[in-house]
Amino acid sequence: MAEEKDAKEQRGAKKEKDAKEEAQPKKSFLKFIILGVIVLVLGAGGYAGWTFFVKGKKEEIKKETRISKSRPKSKKQELRIVHPLDAFIVNLTDKAGLGKRYLKATIILEVGSEEDKKMLENHKPQLRDTILLLLSSQSINEVNTMEGKIELKQILVSKINQVLGEGIVHRLYFTEFVVQ
Repeated sequence: MAEEKDAKEQRGAKKEKDAKEEAQPKKSFLKFIILGVIVLVLGAGGYAGWTFFVKGKKEEIKKETRISKSRPKSKKQELRIVHPLDAFIVNLTDKAGLGKRYLKATIILEVGSEEDKKMLENHKPQLRDTILLLLSSQSINEVNTMEGKIELKQILVSKINQVLGEGIVHRLYFTEFVVQ
C-alpha cells in the first residue's frame, strides 16, 4: 500500500508538473503577443507624428517656395530710380542759446519712373526751398536721435510730395548727415 501511495503521489506530482508546463508556454506566448502589439502601436504613432509634423512642414516650405517663384514682381518694385540732390548746409534752431549749430545733409530721392525724375528736375528750386526751410527749423535735440531722423525723413517725404504731387517720391535717403 505504501507503494501505491507513492505511485499516486508521483502521478499527482506529474499531473501538476504537466499543468505548470502547459501554463508557462501560454504565458510566454501571451507576452510575445502583447509586446508585438505595443511595438506596432508605437511604430504607427511614430509614423503618424512624423507625417503630420515633419513631412507636413516640408511640403509647406516647398509650396511657399513655388508660390514665391511663380509670383511675378510688380514693375513698381523692380523699377525704382534714385535722384541725388545737392548737399544742404543749414543753421539749426538754437533754443538753448548754446551757440551756432550747423547741419550738412545730402539727400537722395527714390522715384518710380523717368517721368517722375524729370518732374524732380523741373521743380528743383521749389524742392530745395522746401527742404532748406524744414531743415533749418529743426533743433539739435530733434536731429540727434534716431527717432528724430526717422521723423524728419517722413516729414520731408510728405512735404516734397505736396510740392510734386502725391506718390511721386517713394523714399528718401540721407547719404550724409553731419551736425556740428
